[in-house]
Amino acid sequence: MKNLSTFLSLLMLNLPFLATAGVINLGSADGYIFAAANSDKWGGNLLLGSQAHIFGNVAASNTLELGSGVIVDGDACAGITNNWGATVAGTAGSCIDFTQLANDISGAAAQAQTFAGTDLGNVSGSSEVFGNGLQSFLINDLLLAGGDTLTVTGSADDYFIFNVFGGAKLGSGANILLQGGVAAENVIFNFVANPTSHSFELGGANISGTFLSSGRTFIIGDGATLNNSRFFSTESIVANVQDVRFPTNAVTQVPAPPTLAIFALGAAMGLVIRRIKKQS
Repeated sequence: MKNLSTFLSLLMLNLPFLATAGVINLGSADGYIFAAANSDKWGGNLLLGSQAHIFGNVAASNTLELGSGVIVDGDACAGITNNWGATVAGTAGSCIDFTQLANDISGAAAQAQTFAGTDLGNVSGSSEVFGNGLQSFLINDLLLAGGDTLTVTGSADDYFIFNVFGGAKLGSGANILLQGGVAAENVIFNFVANPTSHSFELGGANISGTFLSSGRTFIIGDGATLNNSRFFSTESIVANVQDVRFPTNAVTQVPAPPTLAIFALGAAMGLVIRRIKKQS
């Protein structure tokens, strides 16, 4: 009975992990809306312009620049913080293991890159992709002008991974939209570093999803609509943004592991009941 109780305790402790396991493991980065981290002194910088209102946590392993008027509703973790009149509601300073954060971002990008999938070639106009469980796509250039929309349609149980290998630029009025209930944490855009493409740039675009890179700088211009977006890079992030939000709900379940855990728990409980009946 003691061994069975121990088994049940361990199983219950692991159920939350199983229920929140995503396809890509973001590790410690998962708790942030903006995170830039690198083991060297040149990367890991985050600049937030004076109109930014971040509804969550931010982190920079090197320098965090907070313009006058910036509001961070959560923590603002950084190796060095230059605060020019910003308001930080949470903890400020060295409040996370930056080496771990850098490793988690680079590890997530490397994991995403292992997913081979449908080759979309150059995405330079309006298009739509549809969910069917886990879908992965290869994109050469992602170049959307004003009025162009990439629509990602799927349910809460669908997962999308886009590996972008070439140029990446979204003009003002461009869109990356999620439809059908697909969650932004389950839509990963991984910008792969290469000798000719060093950045992901967007103007006043409307985008949703998780934007990730090990090796590219993110440059986010004024007027972007970021109501369901988060950004992780091992280089730097320059964000002259306004309101930036990301849902705080847990990551959607990956179906198989939780189901197996529930079956195991049910079987164990049945065994307990049978033993109690025998003893009585």
